[in-house]
Amino acid sequence: MSQVASTAALRRLFQRSTRHQVVGRLISGTTTRSFRPVAYVVGNHDMNRNVNISTPLHNTSNTTTTTTTIITTAIKSQRRNFGKGGLAQFDMEDDDEDMIEMEEIADFKSAEDMDFYDATTDDFGLTMADIQDAEKIEAKRQAIRAEIDSRKGRLWKDRLELTDADWASGRSLDDLPDWSDMICSRVSLERVQVHPDGIPTLEQLANISLPPTAPPHPALGNPHPYVKQRKSVIFQAVSNAVQKFAEPKMEKILAMENWVEKQDAIDDLFEHVSDAVKKPDTKSDDDYMSVAIASMPNFPKLVERALEEYLRKVVKNEKLSLKSDVAESEASTEGEGEDRDELLLPSTSDGEAVPVFMDLLKAEGATVKQGSVVPKILNPLKAHHKDGPGRMVEEWELAANDRTRRIMCRESIREIASVLHQNEDSRVFVTGQKGAGKTAALAAIVASARTSGNIVLYMPDGDRLRKHGFYIEPNKHVKSADGQRYFDLPVLSKEVCGQLIESHAQDLEGMIATKENIDKYISSDQRKKLNKEISEPAEDGSIPLQDLLRIGSENVGLAAACYSIVVKSLMNQTEKTFTIVADEFNCYYDYGQYFHAEHDPSVERSIPPNRINLFQPIMDAMGLEKGDDGSINSKEPLPIKNGGIVVGLTGSHAVARKFTNELTDSASLSGANIVHVSQYSALEAEHILANFEIVGIGRLRFDRGETVMDKNEVAYLRMVSGGYGQALLDACVC
Repeated sequence: MSQVASTAALRRLFQRSTRHQVVGRLISGTTTRSFRPVAYVVGNHDMNRNVNISTPLHNTSNTTTTTTTIITTAIKSQRRNFGKGGLAQFDMEDDDEDMIEMEEIADFKSAEDMDFYDATTDDFGLTMADIQDAEKIEAKRQAIRAEIDSRKGRLWKDRLELTDADWASGRSLDDLPDWSDMICSRVSLERVQVHPDGIPTLEQLANISLPPTAPPHPALGNPHPYVKQRKSVIFQAVSNAVQKFAEPKMEKILAMENWVEKQDAIDDLFEHVSDAVKKPDTKSDDDYMSVAIASMPNFPKLVERALEEYLRKVVKNEKLSLKSDVAESEASTEGEGEDRDELLLPSTSDGEAVPVFMDLLKAEGATVKQGSVVPKILNPLKAHHKDGPGRMVEEWELAANDRTRRIMCRESIREIASVLHQNEDSRVFVTGQKGAGKTAALAAIVASARTSGNIVLYMPDGDRLRKHGFYIEPNKHVKSADGQRYFDLPVLSKEVCGQLIESHAQDLEGMIATKENIDKYISSDQRKKLNKEISEPAEDGSIPLQDLLRIGSENVGLAAACYSIVVKSLMNQTEKTFTIVADEFNCYYDYGQYFHAEHDPSVERSIPPNRINLFQPIMDAMGLEKGDDGSINSKEPLPIKNGGIVVGLTGSHAVARKFTNELTDSASLSGANIVHVSQYSALEAEHILANFEIVGIGRLRFDRGETVMDKNEVAYLRMVSGGYGQALLDACVC
């Protein structure tokens, strides 16, 4: 039998036990220059008894006999170890596969019969130096693995961590150092820019230069904006590289007087620009151009297009410069020269801009309502810990600096402000993922609109309004065109009337509701009650809006009628700009929470939101309604004659996805302006983290710039948060 077969038989023999394994190995032969064991058997250490049969063979001529004796002795020894009451026992007669004939052992070849075996080396031709080198390499690998296994959590030290020594010291909270804005790093103070006026107006916000935001993630189902943005980034990188290569050569070309030489130089430029751009920049560690972009199939076309655009800019600047020189030399064209000089002045583009923050407490007269962290300009926004709007207010609650309330001005906020400032079909539908900053965007628009002098009806908590109305009652005076009855929410209407007059009491001075408008929403009995509340009723039957809101905020029985009259009057007037801002708008279109027997005798079908007085003006202005069958449809919007409406979705509350998707599709079909609030770009994330350090949030409070100045840590925080503001705040606090 062959040596391989015999070895396999030995292995089966010495591995009979599954728990007490016995590993056998046979090495035949020794030489006079090296000592080698013939065989050894390693038993289980739990038995406290190992069999050592590593007896050397100095006589190679008697290899077969000695080997046979050793194997037989090993088998008998193992029988004694495992035989009586043991967990495993060798039985050479039970299994034919494990039978080892003495003839098989006699067929084992010695080292002298193996031509490939070198007695001066190890088993397979490896020298001792090779073995030592391999052991060193393996030791290094084990050290690296041990170091990696020892890592736990994040690779930063929390300054707020209380160690065992701190607990044992007996120090209290009063003994810990107080936060101060003096410990903020210079990097963060220089990086964060606040608008000089605190809160910009809608016109200023619409024209402010802001960096481009990150495109929507392709996993959200619409990869086109992401693809467009990636193409733009790639072409911009190619353009920068082409300009860097061509700019020094253009100075020589422009100095040439012969047009033929200029043309030859330009042709030579086109021939060599592609190869020059491909070469990696030795002065920079960024090889993105030479490795990634240069390998693209359309790279030559991108380079050619970038060079053509650069040459057009050069020609345009030369023409403008020539006209400017002529204007300076001729007194009659002095005004034109000034215009050209102004045209040539460098301007900050969006690509060069940095994020700007608005500070709601920096504006003149800005205050915070007592017992709240929300500035009065954002009334009625509150911090609802269980069912509130978004989590933007949480940032202000966690901040150590109570003298500032900041919101980052982003591209989406500028887009909303631009639509409202144009005041043409000002219907804005704001979308975005959970935690992206939709609530912050709407709050910024409210602050900017009120700073601009607009009257703003702000309804930030749609989820609460859709289900916490306390009770609902039918309106016996108002019916729809098809005879359907409307319903009132008196308690919530009273609340909204109080909020509106608290925020805009002075702005409403001199504004009235006509008798015709009042009679649409109020019965004769209610009119008599209204007249009793008014000190000096007008002869024409009109009522000041201030009086209507005051009565509505005090009398729950008249609150619903007063609310409807005031909102309709503001939508139809042209004296002052009226803006409606409603957050959590998709909550109104979810499964209804209001029921009444007047709507459904069996009280099984909920009342559609467009048939409830509190929500009806908002849905009419957006042109979106929910039918009795639950479907969401678009209709002709009821325009606000002087103003606009902005609504935002929510992902923080339980709203069926089918309603949100159907509502978004209907808004798009109705012609509303869809604005998407995306995640933070890398630049925006850096500025947000710098602002966290300045206002003292989470572990950045005593960080002294370590996180902001650590690129790896900033990249880590952006990675774990996905670039979303809410998750980024959690990552900095937890």
